[in-house]
Amino acid sequence: MASSSSGNAISAPDAVRVLVSSLADESTMVREASMASLKDIGLLNPLLVLDCCSTVSRGGRRRFGNMAGVFHVMAIAISALDKREADPPDMAKLAKIATAEMISSKMVDSTGRLDSVLEPVIRHHLHHSHPHPQKIMPELNADWQRAASGVLVAIGSQLPDLMMEELFPHLSGQNSALPAMVQVLADFASTDALQFTPRIKGVLSRVLPILGNVRDIHRPIFANDG
Repeated sequence: MASSSSGNAISAPDAVRVLVSSLADESTMVREASMASLKDIGLLNPLLVLDCCSTVSRGGRRRFGNMAGVFHVMAIAISALDKREADPPDMAKLAKIATAEMISSKMVDSTGRLDSVLEPVIRHHLHHSHPHPQKIMPELNADWQRAASGVLVAIGSQLPDLMMEELFPHLSGQNSALPAMVQVLADFASTDALQFTPRIKGVLSRVLPILGNVRDIHRPIFANDG
């Protein structure tokens, strides 16, 4: 008689936790295999994947070696959530985790100026003057920052007001994280224009006070919004 293997079976949460931990494995092959498995599981059971990812992400990249991988998986799982599953308190916690990682390092573009980050948002969504705005956007300066931005954009697609409420406190002229926060808004605008457009006045009400950093050549772009 064949013996039962139920005593050795690993539970689904334990299996997912092992996969998440393996995202920081020294082996590239193991990391890639874990990422692929988590993406598939995230589409089927996003809440389980998010729970396991949020646990390891609380320590940030100082304690986990592949935060970019964790954030990529989280973004996929958040996007896979049914609207009824996107619990605001849980999404707020994930947004704070992603934001905390982004503001821990300054994002600058090739010129070191803020206006080149703001320009694509206004040009594309107010004037539609550039067919591929992402080509003129500066990139975030690390894989984990780009991945964290993806988490915030995914949250925005589910709960746009919640995501913006997380970003707005960082939209100040003296905040070194300002370019990164504006970049997230630009990414969200490109990804989900239907939800961004009704909220653009709220965005501009916070961006306009810091336009002193924008070069004169770009000021008419913002003035035309009035």
